[in-house]
Amino acid sequence: MVLSEEEARLRKEAVAWVIRLQNSGRSQEDHRAFKAWQAQSPRHALLYHKVSRLWESPELSAAAAVAAGVGASGFKAKPVFALRWPILAAACIVLAAILADHVDVTTGWQADYRTGSGERRTVELPDRSIVTLNTQSAIALLFDDGVRRVRLLKGEVLFNVQQNAARPFIVDSTATAVRAVGTTFVVRAQSSGEQITVLEGAVEVHSHGQTTSPVAVTAGSQIRTEHGHMGRPHSVNVPVASAWLQGRLIVNGVPFAQVLEELRRYHPGTIVLLNQRVGETNVTGTYNVDDPVAALELLVKTVPVSMVGLANRFVLLF
Repeated sequence: MVLSEEEARLRKEAVAWVIRLQNSGRSQEDHRAFKAWQAQSPRHALLYHKVSRLWESPELSAAAAVAAGVGASGFKAKPVFALRWPILAAACIVLAAILADHVDVTTGWQADYRTGSGERRTVELPDRSIVTLNTQSAIALLFDDGVRRVRLLKGEVLFNVQQNAARPFIVDSTATAVRAVGTTFVVRAQSSGEQITVLEGAVEVHSHGQTTSPVAVTAGSQIRTEHGHMGRPHSVNVPVASAWLQGRLIVNGVPFAQVLEELRRYHPGTIVLLNQRVGETNVTGTYNVDDPVAALELLVKTVPVSMVGLANRFVLLF
C-alpha cells in the first residue's frame, strides 16, 4: 500500500508528539497543544496510541542504543530543546517503521524515467520532445504511430513538445489528460488532483471525472483539478511558477507551513512541524532547492521556531 500525503503527514506528526512529550522541559502549553492535535479526529488519537506502543517496546530501546552509538557529530540542536541522542535515534527508527509502506514500489517498475529527492533530470524522448523531471517524479512512455502518450506517475514534469500534427502529444495523469501540439507546459500531480501551467503555446485539458468539453489553457495561465473537479484557467507568474527549473523556490506572502511542504519534496529527510501557529505565518523569499538543507536553515530563520535534527534525516520544528 502507498500512503496518501495526509496519512504520511499524520504519522510523522504522531512520532513528533511522542518525542516532544518525552522532553523533561515540556510545559502546560505543550500538553494543551497536544490535546488539541489529538482531538482533531479519531485517526489522530489512534496513530498516537500506536506510536506510543512502538516507542515503549523493548525492541526499540535496544535498537536505539545501537543506533545512538554512531556519535553526535551530525546532531545540531538549540539548547532550549536538548534531546538526548538515544531519543533521536529511536525517533528515526519509529519513523522508518510507521512509514515503511510509504515506498511506492510499483512506480519503479512502471517508470521509463524517474528522479529521487532533490534530483532534476532532462531527457530527450524518441520524438525529440524534451522533458525535465523535477524532484521525486516519474513518467512512463506509451508511444505508437498514431499518438505520443506520456503517463505522469508522480511528481512534476516540464514538457517541451516537438510539433507533429499527425501524432498528438498527450500527458495522462490520474485526473486529467493534457493535449498539446508544439508547446511548453508543466504538469504536477498532487494528492488531490493536478496542476497544469502553460509556459508557451496552448493546451487542451480534459478531466477524466467530467463529461464536459476540454478546456483551452494558453501561455501564462494555469488550471487546477481538485478531487475530480476542474477549475478555471487563471493568470500565473511564469518566472515564479517555473523557478524550479533553475533550482529555486520563490514565495511571496505564503504561509510558512505551505512553503515547508514544498521544501519537503527536495529535502533528504523527514521534516515535522509541531508549532501550527508559526505555520500560519506568511513568509517571502527565494530559496535554493538544489541545497535543500541550507534552504531549510534559511527558511527557519524567518519565523520564531526552534529546530532540532539528526544528521538531516529527521528534523523537528517546534
